[in-house]
Formats: sequence, structure tokens, C-alpha cells
Amino acid sequence: MFKPFVFAISALPALALAGEFNSDSKISYQTAENISVDKLSKSETRFYNALSYETDTDARFLLSTRIRWNMSGQLEPGEPDQTALSPINDGRKIYDNYPFQFELRELYFRDTLGEDGTLILGKQQVVWGQADGVTVLDIVNPMNYREFILEDPEEARIPTWMANIVVPVGQFDLQLLWIPDQTYTDFPNYNEGEFAIRSRRLIPQAPPGLTLPVERRRAERPDRPIKDSDVGMALTTSVESWDFSLNYMYHYNDAPFFETQVSMAGTRPVIVVRERYERTHTFGGSASTSINDFVLRSELAHTTHRSVIDYDLNSENGRFQTNDTSYVLGLDYYGVEESVFSAQFYQSILGETTEYLPRKKVDSIMTFLYRKDLLHQRDSFEARWLTNNNDGDGLFRLQYTSKLSKNIKGTVGLDVFYGDKNGLFGQFNNNDRIQLKLDFYF
Repeated sequence: MFKPFVFAISALPALALAGEFNSDSKISYQTAENISVDKLSKSETRFYNALSYETDTDARFLLSTRIRWNMSGQLEPGEPDQTALSPINDGRKIYDNYPFQFELRELYFRDTLGEDGTLILGKQQVVWGQADGVTVLDIVNPMNYREFILEDPEEARIPTWMANIVVPVGQFDLQLLWIPDQTYTDFPNYNEGEFAIRSRRLIPQAPPGLTLPVERRRAERPDRPIKDSDVGMALTTSVESWDFSLNYMYHYNDAPFFETQVSMAGTRPVIVVRERYERTHTFGGSASTSINDFVLRSELAHTTHRSVIDYDLNSENGRFQTNDTSYVLGLDYYGVEESVFSAQFYQSILGETTEYLPRKKVDSIMTFLYRKDLLHQRDSFEARWLTNNNDGDGLFRLQYTSKLSKNIKGTVGLDVFYGDKNGLFGQFNNNDRIQLKLDFYF
């Protein structure tokens, strides 16, 4: 059903009588060395291209692609299974020749709707909220966690096929979303690659004292474009110096939950883990304002259905169902020339809990950021620290970016994980790395 739609969007620019074409391309070479184990983490080249066509009536067509050439490294050894992607979002349907991975990043048509409305049809990204490094309202598009949270959000976010309408309603702007694309968060292959999930908080493991093997089954992904669609709504407005939003989504949680049971494999018991997706309602909102040199940000979201791993040996399926309320408070300071200091406090609060869950009822994360522009904004330096207050683990990041010439930009960075191996960050404490990136624009 989507192939004719894609063809129609692709053909429309050729039918336009007047307008403006633009093309932007980039080649990016990225490499990283795992300094904890002295091995190459990744060596890859990415080819980006974006074609846009804007008519005299301000209608716009955009086609954006990315080809990733996985040259070497242990970041994601072997071809990823990508079972979280729907057939209409899987680039292998267009070009399948690993180690080259083709991705149709965005393909959409945008036009005015009435006097002040906007209509966007096609594959796109929609970002709710402004939280940095933690997720509260940014739930419209799934993410790719092949590099955990080390990749830029715009790169890691997976665009999906949707209808996106924004219309004014009194003092508000009303956004309506319909997403018939059953694509969900893409994690690395189980037990493969540097950033495959290993924490007992996130993936079931044998109880302490038992050495049973774990057999993981492929995710049972919803696949009915209409019945399994996601729908969303956002109301935004400004009152004096404040910006407000009210948000709602009826959707599948992009990260699967796990059901476990002990089965016999021949004469030996094994723990069988099945991945499933669950429907939920998410209600939320945001508020932000600027006061002199400060920007105050806040987001709140309540998810009605959240399944957590249950390590109670009497549990029927190793799954505990509850709800989750999360919020983030952020403060940004711009009082120092060409600099920004930022701090965030994030909490996730479960509804009902038991003593057998691998996390506390209240889970807290703090983040800190310092960014400085240098040499008349030619270069920039960034230092970032994320820490989980419950587990005592965290992540330090340093990054320096320089514009080497008109068309070339270079970036060097250092990522250091620390803490308990079962923590969100500490599970990767053997993945400290130095990275280098060269971008050539043309």
C-alpha cells in the first residue's frame, strides 16, 4: 500500500512548473578505538544526500538518504537483524548488500493547510520536548541504540511514515499525528557488539546462584498497519514569556517487554525469553521560559502501562505490570559569552512495585553540560556528565569540533563509562573509547 504513495511523492517535483531545487551532500568517516580492551570499536563511512524542491506556493518535497559502509570494528559484528523495523521502513527492501546499509531517512511532502495550517505526509521525524540525554516526551519516533546514547539524537532517531497535521485552534496550535508504521526501537543483536544490552535491569538473567543459559526469542512485532497504528495529539501555546504544551499518544511502547519461563532443552533446563510489545496511553506536557540569562525547562509524562522484569521465582511469566510517571527539570545559563551551562534532574517513578524488581520505585538521573564556542565560533568544546543517583554509575563525555576548511569539519571525542555492571551506564564500563570523525560537505 505504501509503494504507490512513495512513487507519487517522488514524482511530484517533476510535475511542478516552477520552484527551486536544492541538494546537500556529506561524506562522513567515523572511527573509534575501545581503550578499555585496546580494540577497534568502529570504522565506517557514511554517505548522506538530501534533495529538496520548493514550489512558488511554498509547498516542499524532501528526500533524504544515508548509506553506511561498515568497514571494520566490533561495534556491531555481523549483519544486524533489524527485526524492530517494519517492512516499509527496512532499507534492505530497496538495497540489500551488507556491509553497505541503505536507509531512506526522510521522504515527505509539506504544504499549507488552510490559511495558517501545515500538512506533512511521508517519512519524517517529530520531536516533542527539549530534554537532553533523557527521554520524557520524545516518544513519537523510535531510536537506534547501536551506540547506546553516544550518537547524535537526530542520527539515532528512526524516521517513520506518518501523517502530521498542524492547525490553529483559538490561541493554540493543534498537532495531530497518525503513524501506521510499526517500527520500534532498534537494539543491537542480543549478546553481540559493544553496546548489546547486558544489565539485569533491562534484560532477564538467571537468578543469583543459578547458572542456567538464557535463550532469547525474536520479538513478536505488531504488523497490522491500521489496527496497530499509533496516534498522537499536541496542543501548544505561548503566554507572555512562557511556552506550554499538552501531549497525548496512544501507542506501543517502542522498547519491548520480556516474558520468561523455564523450559527443558533436552535434559537441561533453560530460561526462555520472549519479547513482546504493549499498548499504552501517554499523557504529558511541558513548560519553559527565559528569565534574564536563564532558561527554565520542564517536562512531565505519565504512561499507563509499563512492564518491568520480575525476578520473583513464583512469577508466572517474569513480568510485573505497573505504570510510570517521569519528569525532567532543566536549567540553562547563557550569561557567559559564547557559552552555555546546563543542568537537568530526571526521575522515573513506578506505580506499584515489589522487592523483586531490578530497579527502585524512584529512579533518578542528573545531567550536566558545558559548551563553549571558540575562535569566533569556528571551533567548539563540549563536556557532558550523566549520572544515575540510584546505582552510582555514569558517563563522562568530552568533545572538540573544529571547522578545518569551508567544507571540512573534524571532531575528536572521549567517552568514559563507570559504575556497577548492572547499572544503565555501568554495564558498558569496558567500552571507554576515543573517537574521530571527519565530515566533508558538498
